[in-house]
Amino acid sequence: MSHAHDLSVTLPADPSFTEPDAHGVHLRPLVSMADYHACVALQTAVWGSEFSDIVPASILQVSSHVGGLLVGALADDQLLGFVFGLTGVRNDEIVHWSHMLGVRSDAREMGIGRRLKEYQRAALARHGVKREFWTFDPLQAKNAHLNVNRLGVRVIDYVVDMYGSMGSPLHFGVATDRLIVECATDARPRPTPMSSPALEPLTRSPILTPEPHAGDVIFQGESPAAVLLEIPGDMDAVTAQGPETLNRWRQATRTHFQWAFLHGYRVTALHRDRLASRAFYVLRREPHTGAK
Repeated sequence: MSHAHDLSVTLPADPSFTEPDAHGVHLRPLVSMADYHACVALQTAVWGSEFSDIVPASILQVSSHVGGLLVGALADDQLLGFVFGLTGVRNDEIVHWSHMLGVRSDAREMGIGRRLKEYQRAALARHGVKREFWTFDPLQAKNAHLNVNRLGVRVIDYVVDMYGSMGSPLHFGVATDRLIVECATDARPRPTPMSSPALEPLTRSPILTPEPHAGDVIFQGESPAAVLLEIPGDMDAVTAQGPETLNRWRQATRTHFQWAFLHGYRVTALHRDRLASRAFYVLRREPHTGAK
């Protein structure tokens, strides 16, 4: 029987994915009905009981027969996190769409999300899947750092309200705008994150922001070589100010990304200024785009 693109059949060769780390966490495919139900329970724990897009155990099982990949992070047989995606065809090429990455709230500073994504990438590469795609919320600086700085993804699109309302308190009641990213599976994982770019060379670059600070270079409608697109450095602080503040950030970020992509810019890094609690996407103009 052929197992082409049955991604649950074998493990990546690198034992660092499966051996316990310093926290005692190891990774493995989730393949049993007990595993699937544990994954459903974890989805509820991560996104809340009102979350309307939980992937049920039956779909997790069925997907494993047609190229789905479900990997868990466990410690003492307790599921701490998981990554789930589906393999399909895009423009006549077999690709993978990573649909969900969830980590229990008390395990989010243990590097589990990064390890799961690197496991996923290695497994896909071994099975001949050259590219994978996923989405993340552009307002989430931690996720942007993981995806852009550490995993080295390429941001390819901005989609307005991609998933609609899903009921999760983690979505804060605002539109579910998402960045779509592409990742080459043959890229080597970075043992340490890419250094956040120093802002000194960019101090004269305009800042696209709904909350300008004293000393910021204000965008005047020009098309400079680089721009800084600000997002909240601390989402908890922003959400604590109420829905109007959060919606102002969402609308501003949407407008700024749409302008930037229209004018030939691409995301090259995420810079976090922890002292000022500010975060910026660094966007540079691609050469020969013909943008005006």
